[in-house]
Amino acid sequence: MRLTLQIQVLPDAEQTETLLATMERFNAAANFAAEVGFEAGVFSQPSIHERCYKEIRERFGLSAQMAVRAIGKAVEAFKRDKTIR
Repeated sequence: MRLTLQIQVLPDAEQTETLLATMERFNAAANFAAEVGFEAGVFSQPSIHERCYKEIRERFGLSAQMAVRAIGKAVEAFKRDKTIR
């Protein structure tokens, strides 16, 4: 049996700023991945990953997990509609 605990996170002002900055970098990385995929005409996770993973890590300063999830977010957007950027 799996139990779930709900908690409320109460970050201080500095932690809030850091969290918001990280979220902005993540969203910018997802937009970048979507743009790379759109311009190359590729819409699969491996294809986009191959083209921009390293640059996302360097340009946006994201961890490996966050870079992969940003690419995944772009791929999910393409699944909904491949005609928009």
